[in-house]
Amino acid sequence: MAIKQSIIFVARNKYLHLFLGSMTILSGFTEIWETISEDIISGNIRGGHGIIIIGVGHFFRALAEFVEASDYLKESVE
Repeated sequence: MAIKQSIIFVARNKYLHLFLGSMTILSGFTEIWETISEDIISGNIRGGHGIIIIGVGHFFRALAEFVEASDYLKESVE
């Protein structure tokens, strides 16, 4: 039962998802940093670019959960 509760805690933790999204974006940028201008000019898409896209999606999804929670809080106060 403790394993199930820990999995649910990790799956619902908004701060952890923001952190993971940020770290994924950062790791993608560190992978492509030296060749980013050449990649843009030549249109060479690599794995690092995909990692950045996944990180941005993850980050914005977690950010949307914060906005939704603030909307619920605002409605409950009114």
